[in-house]
Amino acid sequence: MEQQRMQTFPDYDVGRTKAENLGLAGPSMALKKRANWTSFIKIKPKCDPWQKKLLTRLKERRRIDVLMQLQAKFLKISNPERVMQVLQDHAVKTVRPVPSHPTFMASQDLHQCKYDHIWENIYSNINLYQVHSIQFMEFSEVENQDDYYSTGAGYIHTQDPQGVHVMYDEALSDLKELEMELLLVASHYIEKEKGHKEGSESSTGQDWGWAHAGVDRFAVLYDMWTWEAALLENKRQLLDSYFEAYQHVLDPEERFALAQVITDIMHRCPRFDLSHPYFIKAYQDECTCLRLHLQLVRGILNQHIERQREYVQRLWQQGPPDDSNKFGLPLNVICKQLISINNSCPALKNIYLLEFHPSLGLASLIPRALEHLLQEARRTYRPTTASRLALLERHVLRLALDVWLSPAKPESWYSTQLQKDLFSTKVMGDPFLVGEISQLALKSAADEGHNRGQDSQVLLLETFSKLLELLTLRHRLIEMSLESVHLARLYKELACEMGFEEFHLYLRPVHFEFASHKDKADHPPPVFITSLLEDSDRVDRYSPTALVLAISEVDDNQVGKFSFHTKEAILKLLFHSGVENMQVTLACQAVQKNALMVAVQQASFYHASRGDCLADVKEISSDLRNHGGMGPPRRRNSRIVNGIESFLVAPTPKVPDTLTHPSERFQAIKRAPEAFVSIQLEKVGLRDMMLNAFLLRKQTMADRMKSLDEIAKVKRDVIVEFCQKFNRHMSHYALRGQIMAYCNSLRALLDDFPTVRDTFFMVGKPQEKKGLRDSKEGLKADPRTFQPRPRRLLSDDGEVFLNLWFIPHPAEVLVMFKTLPEEAAFRALKLTLQLIAPLHDIVAYLFSFAKLGNCPACFEFPLSPNPSRGDWGGTESIGSELQELQKMIDSLQSPQDPTQVSQALLLRREVMLLQFDAAVRHLIRRTFLAAGNAPAYQSVSDGMYHGLPPLSNSLVKSIFASQLSLPQPLDPRSPQAFMLFPWRAFLEDGGLFPVMSCSPDTLEYSMQLCLCRLSDRDLKVAHEELVGMQLLTEDVLLSNYHRIMECPPGQQASLDRSTQPDSPRVPGFRSQFHSSPKASELQGGPCSSVKSLALLRSFLVLWKQLEVLKEHWGRLKLQGQDINSVSLHKQFSELYGTDILYPSMKAIARRMGREDEFEGLIISSQTILPPKGASEIEIKTQQLQKLLENLEIHMILEVLRKVNREISLVVSEKSKEQSTLPTDLWKHQVMKENFSVIRPQIVEKFIQRLMENHQDGGLEITFRKEHLEACLLSLGCDVMARERSNFESYSMCYEHVLEHARQKLCRKEQELDVLREGQSPPEDNAGQVAELSHDMIMEITALRARLTDLEEENLNLKKQIRKEVQEEYEALVQPLFVTCLHIKEKLDENQLNLIQKVCELIDEVRTEGIDNLKSLKKKWGSARPDKEMKEHPAKEQLWALERDNCSLAALVCKARSLGRWRLAVQQARFQGQLSRAEKEAMQSKTECLSIKLMAEQEAVLFRQELLALRQALARAQADNVRMCRQQDNQAQLLKELEHRVTQEARHRQQLDLIKTSSMEKLLEDVEQQEQHLQLLTEEVKRASKLGQLQQRKSQRELHQMRSRLAQERSVKMDAFQRVEELQSQLNDAEQSSVQRSSPRGLTSWARCSLNSASTSTRYFQQHLLKTNLMGSKITRRIQRPKTVPIKHTTRTDHAFLPNVAETVQLSAFQVQTAPSRIPFRTDW
Repeated sequence: MEQQRMQTFPDYDVGRTKAENLGLAGPSMALKKRANWTSFIKIKPKCDPWQKKLLTRLKERRRIDVLMQLQAKFLKISNPERVMQVLQDHAVKTVRPVPSHPTFMASQDLHQCKYDHIWENIYSNINLYQVHSIQFMEFSEVENQDDYYSTGAGYIHTQDPQGVHVMYDEALSDLKELEMELLLVASHYIEKEKGHKEGSESSTGQDWGWAHAGVDRFAVLYDMWTWEAALLENKRQLLDSYFEAYQHVLDPEERFALAQVITDIMHRCPRFDLSHPYFIKAYQDECTCLRLHLQLVRGILNQHIERQREYVQRLWQQGPPDDSNKFGLPLNVICKQLISINNSCPALKNIYLLEFHPSLGLASLIPRALEHLLQEARRTYRPTTASRLALLERHVLRLALDVWLSPAKPESWYSTQLQKDLFSTKVMGDPFLVGEISQLALKSAADEGHNRGQDSQVLLLETFSKLLELLTLRHRLIEMSLESVHLARLYKELACEMGFEEFHLYLRPVHFEFASHKDKADHPPPVFITSLLEDSDRVDRYSPTALVLAISEVDDNQVGKFSFHTKEAILKLLFHSGVENMQVTLACQAVQKNALMVAVQQASFYHASRGDCLADVKEISSDLRNHGGMGPPRRRNSRIVNGIESFLVAPTPKVPDTLTHPSERFQAIKRAPEAFVSIQLEKVGLRDMMLNAFLLRKQTMADRMKSLDEIAKVKRDVIVEFCQKFNRHMSHYALRGQIMAYCNSLRALLDDFPTVRDTFFMVGKPQEKKGLRDSKEGLKADPRTFQPRPRRLLSDDGEVFLNLWFIPHPAEVLVMFKTLPEEAAFRALKLTLQLIAPLHDIVAYLFSFAKLGNCPACFEFPLSPNPSRGDWGGTESIGSELQELQKMIDSLQSPQDPTQVSQALLLRREVMLLQFDAAVRHLIRRTFLAAGNAPAYQSVSDGMYHGLPPLSNSLVKSIFASQLSLPQPLDPRSPQAFMLFPWRAFLEDGGLFPVMSCSPDTLEYSMQLCLCRLSDRDLKVAHEELVGMQLLTEDVLLSNYHRIMECPPGQQASLDRSTQPDSPRVPGFRSQFHSSPKASELQGGPCSSVKSLALLRSFLVLWKQLEVLKEHWGRLKLQGQDINSVSLHKQFSELYGTDILYPSMKAIARRMGREDEFEGLIISSQTILPPKGASEIEIKTQQLQKLLENLEIHMILEVLRKVNREISLVVSEKSKEQSTLPTDLWKHQVMKENFSVIRPQIVEKFIQRLMENHQDGGLEITFRKEHLEACLLSLGCDVMARERSNFESYSMCYEHVLEHARQKLCRKEQELDVLREGQSPPEDNAGQVAELSHDMIMEITALRARLTDLEEENLNLKKQIRKEVQEEYEALVQPLFVTCLHIKEKLDENQLNLIQKVCELIDEVRTEGIDNLKSLKKKWGSARPDKEMKEHPAKEQLWALERDNCSLAALVCKARSLGRWRLAVQQARFQGQLSRAEKEAMQSKTECLSIKLMAEQEAVLFRQELLALRQALARAQADNVRMCRQQDNQAQLLKELEHRVTQEARHRQQLDLIKTSSMEKLLEDVEQQEQHLQLLTEEVKRASKLGQLQQRKSQRELHQMRSRLAQERSVKMDAFQRVEELQSQLNDAEQSSVQRSSPRGLTSWARCSLNSASTSTRYFQQHLLKTNLMGSKITRRIQRPKTVPIKHTTRTDHAFLPNVAETVQLSAFQVQTAPSRIPFRTDW
């Protein structure tokens, strides 16, 4: 009942005094307080974009079940009796609907619960939203100024500094927003319930079925709040674990990372699957995931604390020899008091009060690793609903629990000796022993260096550098060895699945000393690895019993021989080239690990995962727990491609990832053996070449290789060459694996857009045969025929680019370029990857962009793969973009050069991402602010906080770089960092898990995250701005048309520089070349497209720089405020327009010679517009220059102002005559308070005391030891007194200033609240509303349900109409096609006839001409033979053959037309059959649904009948049981009566016996007590006599002591007077001597006079002290003075404290002078 009154919270400022006076400052009386600290929170939560879009869609529809909303208002009425009365009246006045079949709510069996119990549970769980905990500091007598949280009865309460319970207004608003979201979700589930279609009408004629009258809405509310409270409780428990870890963390970056994790958990919400019948399933899945996550975190952190505690205790138990060796050690654990950091209950292991574990900051890496695993599993299984995604996350968490909390010991795979030499922590785990080793090594190096004459500092630096290098090498070698174990296990499993044995992993070692020359050492492995399955003679079946290091396969006698088990072995490694040998050992192990990783990845990527295999997750989860794996991340740029030849690489992860690469027993098909890589065959040839090289060098250098060091150096050289060659060879497999990963991801993307895939892409097939047209010879253009594109990306030699749209099959990737030489094959594979990667990102971006505005009415998850909204793209827009991409490639200077094509694609990808970044970060947000839409601005800002960084080239730190970070001034991407710290620089930018490849990102998540919180209206605005970005880029191209068309000679070099591998990973955007004639003309010239992209890239980078400087300039002008409100944006716009924009535009106009025109335009339009003809690049460049000038002037003025201020303060301090400290010089600029402090005279007093008793020996001054100790003691007392005074003064000043500032701020906030807040709403009238408007609410609910049903019917009708129109269109097209065939046939016939007639005419003309020639010959005569006449029959035959050919061609044409007609007829027939089949399928579905509904109705009827029978049977059984119980009760009563009578009689007898015995015992006790009393009386009398005697004796001794003290006092007083007289005489003598001496003596005389005065004063004070001690009695002790005393209180103990330390002491009575023991007051 107390919690119900918390529904109305009094105002904090008004109700605080009342609560304190009435004593109501408890949980039942919380006050509403404004959360004025929320604006300083810079951490943004990370959310699920699809869930945010779903909730946004629900909020836009605003379809809340009014009846449930009305019933929810009952929860806010504080009086439950009133609620029950209203409900009873409501039940009486409401017509009860005819019962229908139970709905999905009635099946929850919650209608029988008592509503008061429901409300009590709901109210008690509302406080779980008060999760506001702020660190505060509390110490003695210093008031806490911050709010804090406490726990009580399982609830979290927020309290102010005075302890008053408060409730923040932000918490109430969040609770209100949460209630609205939950009502929307519950209303959607009620609305989609289909029971209304079978409902019946009431007696009033209203259709209660459509209003869902059968739904128990109170049960829905109960479920909603109960499960929300359960979710909050699970989140609170998980938050406690991370918060306890947060208390240990000291590093700012780790604290920020943990704060981000905590924020993400606080904002986590259930993933609703609206296809489910009820929302409880979403809550259950989310709570299960949170509990599994909590179990995982607790287990890991508790194990970590326990191990750290054991390690620290072991270190400090040994104990450092001296304090100098404590530097760098972890803080000691003092096992005194176990505490719990959490206020409610310990979330982790209890720790001691002084126990700290800063390494718990690594807890932030757990969520990152889990998120990476979930992403990999999500890309593999591709869940289509939110429930399947939650199921997948649950199995990933269970897999992590099984693997991470019970990890195996991978070092056990190695031999016992290697475990002792490498993994043992006997020496290397003890820092003291390592320190001893360093001292011994330094000593040995110093001895050798002394003989050589080397500098000791140089030796010290070299020795410790070698030791640190050795420690680092051991650490990296251990990591790589353990990773090799996990990879070897996976390699063996995959080999077994592919039909190979495990001996392919091992290589039989051959030592250098026993090696022999081999002739055919460079024999490569087989091209097709499957040939080994038939003939395995080439493979050595060597398999060792234990796993060995890679160096052992090459040389373990000299180079690979090491040990870290003893100090002597480590010292040996520090000398005699031990560090160089360890470097070579590490290189071999790195190459081995990389080879295993590449082999595993190739086998995994070759296996194409199926999208529908998520249904088998339950079956495979138990098997997955028994297998470990790896979690490969993906590099965002092409550093792996260009740096693949580096063999010193970073470590790989040790996290399971078999979900990403399921094995054969989890799938329906077996892994293909073609993807297997034999490590042995890859190594053996290179190893033999290495041995041959060693033998050759040994022969050529026989005279110089006499020492072991020379031999070891040659061995190291050949081993390094072997590692480099082996790594280059394995890099081919790495490239093939990445190519397969990109192709698999691209095929998965195209599966969602089959139209685009079938229209533009060519998907490769396994074992595909290539013809001549698929090579570079088939690229010859023939305009007479249509030639399909080649089914290859590059030519056989990798030199010619063929077809960008061909996606090769993994089987083709495995064998491509196998026959080429090694370098040529590497170059071809690298080019292939550089072509596939940007194409993948461009396609992924286009698809993701098309889905940005997709908000289907059915709330699909993920969003519909076929977007229906044409304004955001769609199939047509995607197709046009791909066509423009092909046009860009065709317009290159050499379109068949793969290098140029890859550079163009990389530029296109980068430009597209920069455009999206600029549009989201600047254009969209600025438009929302200018329009006054602050919520939309904030939504985009929150979304881009996590959405835009993954789309750029921002640094992604490795998960292994937490403890070994790069020094702060260095940039991880700079050459200097890579030269000084190559490994650390690689980890800083190597991705989450370096050197690993995985399925590429589809970019959809990040892009959806940026705009997921926007409504449909705001999305339209965002789309307009994205289109505006496209128009802006076109304007940039048009304004720089002349620059692009010039194409200078050095342009290609600049392009090469602009497309380096450090460019960001960017997807595509809209085309820039199809909206204007000039823009399209840019495609024509050579290199114009690439140059246009380079220009756009430069423009976008320039724009980004301008916006960064503009934001910084705005903060300076607005005094550090972020421009996140409409008023601030307006103010900033005015300032920017006046100071920057107007001068910039004026400068441009002056440069163009249009200054007068520009001024006239400004006057007429009253707005600042750029001059006509000015380009965007020029405008932004001018603004950037103006900003830089303005900032530079600001910096110069600030420096000058600071210098002048400092000079003036110094001058003023020098001119001061008061002896105060220069506080004005010390305080910061923001401090306005003046606080003067007296300058302390500690040093002067110390010098004065020190020089009192000194002996001046000329060059030396000597002091007595006692005198020096006394001076140092007084100096310490003065310093401590000064520190105490400073503490008291500054703490009081700080508290007063802080309290004054808080009061001032509170007054300002109160004034703002009064202006903002209006009148509170009147008292809730839920009861009256329920009584008066029930029928209206039911009617509204029914109308909404009908509207939803009509919308669904409308969608179905649209689909049906579309199909009918398509059928009619096909019916019209079919005759048109037949007509076209007939026309074409006629045209062919006419053409043949025409040709035949022309031939006949030619024959006739020829015949006639020949006849004329003959007649002319006969007429004129001719001597030539008539050869032409002889050839005439042959020509006649040829003409006959031509006529036959024409006739045959006509027949072929007819046959072809007939074939086409038959094909068209068959297609039409098949289309008709398909449509009929679809109609039959729909009809079958409808019949099935109706049958299912009938079956459900019958089942419901049977269930109701069965329920009625069960109830009747239950009533009969209850009556029977009641009658039996009555009979049993009567029989029991009779038995009890008889037993009671018998017991009473027996009891009376026992009482008589007990009474008699007790009287006798009582008499005996009385006699004993009388005797004891007499003895005690005698002892008391004796003791009183002794006390009187002792008292008299003590009084007599006291009197004697007082008389003795009086005598001593008089004697000492006389002595003091005599000393004073002697001192005065001495002073007179010194004074006379000083007057006769130099002026310097005058100073010493003054000093002596001061000493005498102080001495006399000191003696007088001591005399007064002793007198008071003798004459007064100390009757009480004064309490310790407060830490903060009252201001202007005088203290006399400072005057007495130094004087008591003098040498004068009482002989019989010692005085304690501590100010906390004896009070000194001036009134004594």
